[in-house]
Amino acid sequence: MAQPMQHARQNSMQGSEGNTGVMSPELYGSPYGGSGDPVPPMSLNQQDSRDDLERVMETSPNARYAKLNQLLGKGAYKVVYKAIDREEGYEVAWNTCQTTKAEFMELSEEIEILKRVRHPNIIQFHDCWYNNMEFVFITELMTSGTLREYIRKLQIPNLKIVKRWARQILKGLSYLHSHDPPIIHRDIKCDNIFINGAHGEVKIGDMGTAKMKLGKKYTVIGTPEFMAPEMYEEKGYSEKVDIYAFGMALLEMVTGEYPYNECKNAAQIYKKVTQGIKPECLSRVTDPEVLDLINNCIGNEHDRLSAQEIIEHPFLALEPEVVLVMTENKTHLTMQVVFKGMDKLSVKFEFNVDTDTAEEVVNEMIQEQVLPAKYQHLITGEINRILREMNKPSPDEDKNREESRQGWATRSNSMSQNTPQDAEPGTRPPQQADDGTPSSESAPLLRKVSLQEARSEDFVDFPHKEYADDRPIEEMVMDTAIATNRGVEKANEWLAKLKAQDIMTVGDMRELHDEDWSSLGLTVFASRALKNVLYGKPARPAPTNRES
Repeated sequence: MAQPMQHARQNSMQGSEGNTGVMSPELYGSPYGGSGDPVPPMSLNQQDSRDDLERVMETSPNARYAKLNQLLGKGAYKVVYKAIDREEGYEVAWNTCQTTKAEFMELSEEIEILKRVRHPNIIQFHDCWYNNMEFVFITELMTSGTLREYIRKLQIPNLKIVKRWARQILKGLSYLHSHDPPIIHRDIKCDNIFINGAHGEVKIGDMGTAKMKLGKKYTVIGTPEFMAPEMYEEKGYSEKVDIYAFGMALLEMVTGEYPYNECKNAAQIYKKVTQGIKPECLSRVTDPEVLDLINNCIGNEHDRLSAQEIIEHPFLALEPEVVLVMTENKTHLTMQVVFKGMDKLSVKFEFNVDTDTAEEVVNEMIQEQVLPAKYQHLITGEINRILREMNKPSPDEDKNREESRQGWATRSNSMSQNTPQDAEPGTRPPQQADDGTPSSESAPLLRKVSLQEARSEDFVDFPHKEYADDRPIEEMVMDTAIATNRGVEKANEWLAKLKAQDIMTVGDMRELHDEDWSSLGLTVFASRALKNVLYGKPARPAPTNRES
């Protein structure tokens, strides 16, 4: 590996930090203060004076990036300045490393890796070039520092915050490891995870250590406290070393202590790691699910879960809960499935007490990929629980029912107004998110079902058109598919099934009886959606997919 990257790891082995984006406060005074304490707020006059002093010192070869004279950080091998992206108008980090032209050319493999990494939980690499004995590269700027610094401010974060951070880190790792061949970060630790405190967003940084996995890796590289035992061996290692390091980072998150803090030097750490002795702070983890997860991550290489599998671990798995949102009468209910671990994701649906059963409704939503199948029994039980509670006899049934309605409505409103900022943004396949929940971008509206953010106030009406009986069915079917966010492909699928039954006009559809609809081969959702357009129904919520 080229010399600058070796320097980075040597510094890391000695406990120094040289990070992408914003450097550690121990290494410099600005912008967090020499001791890591926040800088007191500036007055307006001081801010104006500072703005007046900021000036462009240098521009990139393509003139897109302008380096300012504001130093953000200085480490043993890297200096970071604030810069401006002139095309987009936002601030970026201008990173420089001392190197030779030959060494820069040797970095080509790492540079190509960095250029193709694009994920919301990984700090973005924008551009790079060689200039006058310096390797210059432009990265995304994170202004709230590292996760380790943030943990120091919070003392020991609560588990809700830890879960939010962990999911985002794992999504970034899952993305890296899903490449062919996998990309191994090799230095995952809280010092290399950066945070945007305003939104609770975390991103993996310091991608300079990343390597494509072409067979087993043998280079000893990383931070001793976070290095898996196999990294010290001659047998080589895989992307599972990132899982080990994540386990140690999770240990630091839940205890607030650096792993192997009891050791005085790297040699002592090496001895404990190679002998399979766990960090002392592990004994202070009290939550059994957290302890189980950490032990799996820092256990035997072949027993470790993948990043995607860890997201589905009980500690991090989404926890669905069904709440009653409103009751138009004793028969027509509106319920909502809320995933407590990802508070902006919810599934709202209608339930008819006379004609629906919990089992049928849940199966329908699973078939339409609105809900993951693994929650079938849990959500079915939750719906039946609500139905039982509603049917309990009471002397003042009407009064209590009204109070219950108000309580449920208040609860729903409270949930929609207090959604934690767990943007676990990421590029997802059109049907399924990494954590096993359906993507709201592609989720259908089933029995007036909407997969949406709790705060969404967007609504979409079915087309208010009059379709003459002699008109071909194409227009009406296409309108229905578009109104329910199903798209042209789904519309064509519906058309094929209708025409296979010799249904060619809107009039043909109006002549269908309920038993005819059930024999068309359409899903329950498709049948109901088409009926709603055909006979006229009120507006329904539309699925949204806004990222924080």
